Amino acid sequence: MAGPRLVESVVRPLVTAFRVALDRYGVVLETDPRSVAVEVSRRGRATGRVVFSNRTATDVDEAARRLAGCLDLVAGSPAATGDSHLDVWRLARAELRFLRPATAGLLRGDHPLADHIHSVASAQDDVLRQVLDSVEKKARRRRSDPTLPRPAVMLDLDFVVLDPRRRIRHAARQVCGVRPGAPHGIPEFTNPELLRVLPNPHPPDWARFLDLNGLRQAYPAVDFETLREQFFQAFHRPWSNLTWDDLAEGVVRFVRDVENRGGTVVYNTGRRERVRAQTEAALARGGLLRPRLLMMPDDRTRPVAELKALHAAKVSDVDVVAVFDDLADNLQALAQALPQAHLVAVTPPGYVPGSDLERLDTIHTFERIPHPTHSPALSHATSIAHLPLGELRARPLLAEHAVRLDQAASTALVDRLVTNALANAAETAERTRRQLPDAPALRLVHHILTRKQFRRGTRAAYPPEVAARDMLPYIERGEPIQMVLPAFPIKQADSRLKALGTLPDLAELGLLVRFRELAAAVAAAYPPGVRITVLTDGNHFRLRSRTATAEYLRKVSDYVDLVGAEEIELRDIDEAAAEQLGHDAVRSRSEVLAAHHTKLADAYRDLDVTVDPAGALVRSSDLDPAGPHPPGLALPEIFRSLVHSVPTPTGTGTDDWDAIIHADLYNVGSAVPPDVAQARRAVLRAAWDAALRYVAVTRADHDLGYDQMFWPRVRLTLSTSVPERCGFAGLGGSAVPPWQGTAAVDPRGHISTDFVVHLRDQGFVPVYSPLLGDEQPWFMAPITMTEPLDLPGPNRLIPTFQDRIRLRRR
Repeated sequence: MAGPRLVESVVRPLVTAFRVALDRYGVVLETDPRSVAVEVSRRGRATGRVVFSNRTATDVDEAARRLAGCLDLVAGSPAATGDSHLDVWRLARAELRFLRPATAGLLRGDHPLADHIHSVASAQDDVLRQVLDSVEKKARRRRSDPTLPRPAVMLDLDFVVLDPRRRIRHAARQVCGVRPGAPHGIPEFTNPELLRVLPNPHPPDWARFLDLNGLRQAYPAVDFETLREQFFQAFHRPWSNLTWDDLAEGVVRFVRDVENRGGTVVYNTGRRERVRAQTEAALARGGLLRPRLLMMPDDRTRPVAELKALHAAKVSDVDVVAVFDDLADNLQALAQALPQAHLVAVTPPGYVPGSDLERLDTIHTFERIPHPTHSPALSHATSIAHLPLGELRARPLLAEHAVRLDQAASTALVDRLVTNALANAAETAERTRRQLPDAPALRLVHHILTRKQFRRGTRAAYPPEVAARDMLPYIERGEPIQMVLPAFPIKQADSRLKALGTLPDLAELGLLVRFRELAAAVAAAYPPGVRITVLTDGNHFRLRSRTATAEYLRKVSDYVDLVGAEEIELRDIDEAAAEQLGHDAVRSRSEVLAAHHTKLADAYRDLDVTVDPAGALVRSSDLDPAGPHPPGLALPEIFRSLVHSVPTPTGTGTDDWDAIIHADLYNVGSAVPPDVAQARRAVLRAAWDAALRYVAVTRADHDLGYDQMFWPRVRLTLSTSVPERCGFAGLGGSAVPPWQGTAAVDPRGHISTDFVVHLRDQGFVPVYSPLLGDEQPWFMAPITMTEPLDLPGPNRLIPTFQDRIRLRRR
């Protein structure tokens, strides 16, 4: 056992156990090396579990010192490699991030772990999520009405987006020498790391900086006003030093999240035009390229706050939903210019806090708390872009704790799912008849379709008049109601972030069981029932291996037989089109598709997504050959949907390579390691090409009438808020379609879909079944719901947990 395995099997569980005990339960574990044991399997390998004695400590500082001693002991062991000490402490730092503020307070003592303690206040998390939610809501309305302006967030630069800490410390060292009143100089400025807080250039805050650091008392004869002038002259000059500034913690991800939610960012700074090049260089070093940057004129004489407010007129093409600044004067002026904007004060850590900001929502960094905070739990993310990929842990040892179900257990699980679904269907039909005793069939069926267990979105999304249009022709003839759903393309495993293989797993099977539940409930209220036609589109929108898509569909077909879903038919979308629209329409499709693809490629010829990804996406909307109101989704939305599902080039072989590439995918600047930048460009190019084809396909389908097939019919959708379509909940609480993630069973036993990169971080282990084979898990389950390794044979699910695996009803 050496190198990475030593770190994963000993250090991670040791630090994680200490953290969880203190952060979640308020228990201080005794970490003396004599009270800690490492569990070893019968094969003599560390399992990744550590065992503590029953004793707990009372002194947090002493327990932290002993834990640090354990880490140094492991790093210095004969099994360690040359880089082990660095790896050990890097992992410890990562595991001690995002502690609860109370826990962080306990651990900020006199011990080696203190410098690694990290926390984010829940109030900061709430503010940032409120802003992002506002952006998303306005962007959603804009998709329905493209005449609305794009939502935007306005950010100040200094002490907000950019952290000038290195310039501040440099300036302090420039003025630390001998001066009247300080015959030996000012040592606090020689070593500015020793200051309690650092200053900012705002004159009213200088006095607070002096008082908080006790400098007036220590040097009563020093002319601190002259020192201030000298200090800030050194801070602002030379201009080339502006490129030293670092980006604030979390700000890049925040900007990406604004963009991914359909918004944009405007930078409104007090810096003058003459330093634009240096400013853009500092932003670009962190991956923020070609910013929309509002600056002051070089001959500025009016107050910065006044000019910042006047900048609002320069962004009349966007809807500013929030403004972030570090000075109260600026925020007050911007409140007058942008009265609907959410004002947020920024007080970066380590600096003297700005004055008159107490009444505003305040953040210290742009970091958000990864949700959920306590594992194991599902992410409930609607997109992988919403996950903090840079914070997620690969946990490679989880594969060694895999569970293998036998044929009998697998079949029994499926039988229980079907039995429960049919029982739920009968109960649903009975309740519907009791609630609507004299209602006609149309109303009964509509009521069932829009019950919480089946409905995605609001009832208003599929109103009775649309249901009548879709269903009455069948009801009047006494025939099964036709329902249509495009689905089951292939499991998206190319990026290795969403799934571990391309075959359908328990999530797809669960969706089929839910279809059967819907069919049974409708049939109990309307005996002719329904016919559900699933239009498979594995090679329709994207070019994939035909062998892989055929294998995927064969397994889906096996699942249809396994769950007894006679009401479901699987149809290739193009074969269905030949039947419904005529062979001539299908034969002309390639020509129509090529014409749309050529138009798009010509319109976007000058855009290079590998140079300025965010900028290319923004400009693509203005260049769309279909104009401002294209049919279906435009390229930026499709690109963001596909970018995490195209192949990721292989790299270093580390377990977190794929997450590294996607954590800040748009950052391809010179500060990025060349192999990472090259892999990111490959992903961006592949996603761009795939998005061009996808958009061309949707427009060709629109021209040829694909959306009119099987008319009249109930058009089911797993998405929300699609006009005149019936939102279908599928797996209940999961908003991720089965093929876009991995089947997961949460601690309560509910089947869902989540992203494998999150499931690993949360401690979910693979569960294999003969129904799918040994190459890909059938689903993943919390390791806390498995039996430990010291039992005979392979790992197994805890029987009571295995028996309660079920579909979520709501």
